[in-house]
Amino acid sequence: MELLTNLILSFVHLFLVATDILFFLLVVRMLSYRWQTRWLTAFNSMGNPAVEWFAGYIKRALCHFSKKAFSEKVVLFIGMLTISLVRFFVAALLGR
Repeated sequence: MELLTNLILSFVHLFLVATDILFFLLVVRMLSYRWQTRWLTAFNSMGNPAVEWFAGYIKRALCHFSKKAFSEKVVLFIGMLTISLVRFFVAALLGR
């Protein structure tokens, strides 16, 4: 039983690490709108596929609630807010 518990907690930890990385990439994309530095451009191009996938997913979800077209900055902000809330609730459930 201990092995199954550790396996489940390891998958939850992996999920939290993945959400942290995605949050970092979203912050880099938001900062690259304001400042155009070499390292921000490098991180932005590295994380572009993941951010585009997540932003498309958030846009599709927002289309169910509103017919209004949102800008990419608003979509990224809503994505960052969503990741923060999910991370908060998962951490609160596990007590970590």
